Amino acid sequence: MILPARNEADYIGPCVRSIVTQQVSGDLEVIVADGRSSDETARLAREAGAIVVDNPLGITPAGLNAALAAARGDVVVRFDAHAVMPPGYVEASVQALDEEPGAAGVGGWRQVDANGPWGRAIAAALASRFGIGNPRLWRRPEPGESRVDVDTFNLGSWRAEDLRAQGGWSKRFIRNQDFELNYRLRRAGGRIIFDPAIWSIYHPRESLRAIARQYWDYGRFKSLMVATHPRSLKPRQLGPVGLLTAAVGAALPSRLAGPARAALAAYCGALTIVAARAGGGWRTFPVLATIHAAWGAGLLAGLASRLGALGSGKRGSADAPTNGCEGS
Repeated sequence: MILPARNEADYIGPCVRSIVTQQVSGDLEVIVADGRSSDETARLAREAGAIVVDNPLGITPAGLNAALAAARGDVVVRFDAHAVMPPGYVEASVQALDEEPGAAGVGGWRQVDANGPWGRAIAAALASRFGIGNPRLWRRPEPGESRVDVDTFNLGSWRAEDLRAQGGWSKRFIRNQDFELNYRLRRAGGRIIFDPAIWSIYHPRESLRAIARQYWDYGRFKSLMVATHPRSLKPRQLGPVGLLTAAVGAALPSRLAGPARAALAAYCGALTIVAARAGGGWRTFPVLATIHAAWGAGLLAGLASRLGALGSGKRGSADAPTNGCEGS
């Protein structure tokens, strides 16, 4: 069991305790890669029962690789400090890896445990088909729902030998590192499998500003994914870019302004209906709009940075490390 953490004193204790109390048939070790926290994260992790290793770079993929290097088990389960593991999580993960032919990785869904109205709106937005990503990963499965092949999943479990054969997580992907890893595993012939029996509890960010910053980062590092693996781009992921294009077109005096304004009006109408049905209150509308706009703007900014870097012969600024080890 590996997890990166930096300044997670409020969450690391309950997280680690939820892991060490798992009932498993073999040995279980919990390795926390601490990104040189300025709070009590490392001490609290040790007190809860974890082994703590150093992550001097303080970024998620470097922490995951440091923990992977220290891991002794055959199966590696990746977890996050902002999550809590329900009973049976590890056993369900190992079982899925053993039972599914060609499985390179398995993962499940997340139950969002929000403390306030913005957190509940974020939970509703994540589970909506109008969001970004696979809503299957953020909602309770329907009764009888079975395992299915997917592009990626939240958190995940892999065989240690497969991870090491791929070189672990790419340190270039400070965000979206699980998606990039799973893409390489699929290209190598492995299956990435969603199992509804695997789930965890996630504590979301509780402000619109935080969600904007998060999805700006996701969009920027999606541009790195597109540059590195162009075929990974899905048509639906161009939707936020289209939204921003329509917003710019609507503001400019041209013959495209009318159609652009009509497209924006249709978008707002659809978003109003979706938000009303999502169950997160009125805040779901600005959360979804912020997710779309921030992700699209981050993607365009990242691509522009990379094009500029190609012209100057330098690496794009989207590759620069940022603080924090939580999230992918």
